[in-house]
Amino acid sequence: MKKIISFALACVMSMCLLTGCGPKYEKFSKMLLSQQYFNTVITIISYQPSQEDFDEMVAYLDGEMDRLNKLYDIYHDYPGVNNIKTINDNAGVAPVEVDQDIIDLLLFSKDWHEKSGGRLNVAMGSVLKVWHDKREEYDWYGGDVQLPELSLLQEKAQHIDINNVEIDDENNTVYLSDPEMRLDVGAVAKGFATEMICDALAEKYDNFCISAGGNVKCHGQPKDDRVRWGIGIENPMVDENWQMIGGNADMAYFNTDMSLVCSGGYQRFMIIDGQRYHHLVDPTTLFPEEKWAGVAILCEDSGMADALSTTLFLMTPDEAMDFIETVEGAECVLIEMDGTMYKSSGTDKYLASRGITNQTK
Repeated sequence: MKKIISFALACVMSMCLLTGCGPKYEKFSKMLLSQQYFNTVITIISYQPSQEDFDEMVAYLDGEMDRLNKLYDIYHDYPGVNNIKTINDNAGVAPVEVDQDIIDLLLFSKDWHEKSGGRLNVAMGSVLKVWHDKREEYDWYGGDVQLPELSLLQEKAQHIDINNVEIDDENNTVYLSDPEMRLDVGAVAKGFATEMICDALAEKYDNFCISAGGNVKCHGQPKDDRVRWGIGIENPMVDENWQMIGGNADMAYFNTDMSLVCSGGYQRFMIIDGQRYHHLVDPTTLFPEEKWAGVAILCEDSGMADALSTTLFLMTPDEAMDFIETVEGAECVLIEMDGTMYKSSGTDKYLASRGITNQTK
């Protein structure tokens, strides 16, 4: 269903304030400020009987985020660790024995490459590196840069065939048979890691809400008078100077045992000749596409939500709305650049607007 609203959906998440905890539990909150985990700040909120219980939870979250970030890193080497960068460094040379968590991520990514019609492609690293290097140059020189040459992007695009990613699940090895291929798992790694960590935490703890940038996963019920967690959603739209207009949360989702993941081009981008170029690159055009201001996905699995957010971001409105209805248990809210909003059929049961009247178009 297509809706028109006077503001745009936010893809920057902030937790609603949680109050009124019962006598047995206290509310604890911790923010991991280190930017080393998937280049974002990690926040956890939970109701636990004691500080010691909460600290134990945080220690596990911290350790696993650190471990998985190192495994999925494409830029850095770590002593004793074979990671995605190790695989890239050995492209065309030899298979690399890796941790099962890398195998699982790549198998998941291959599956979603097929489901998405090629829109989600972790083998696009050679193309994405061109854009990454250009953004680095843009930041360093204060915007005085030129767009990547189309011929260079087309040359790199000759090396993005995901069929050349050879996975031996039995022996835990990965081999890139194309020497010029590079993996980039940025579209799925954070959500996939968040889901694994939350699955493990849920075996011991009966409630928590974790925010990893635009990726939020809630489990159980908050130990106050509410039965669901509330997640505030800010406005991601920008003004004529490409500055964020939003601030306070404009809408809120209420859920439990669910993930809310957002994608948008409003945080990592560069402006060249008055045009914004964000980090989400279409594998067909090899350029960022300004179809959407923001895409929000609600489903149980955080990894799937991450994959869906990228997939739908690279679809037209009709394609996106048709596609989401084929994915069981998933809902979406999509915002075009002019503020037009699209919602999938089951979204309203989770969504609470704050005094905003939606008008059907």
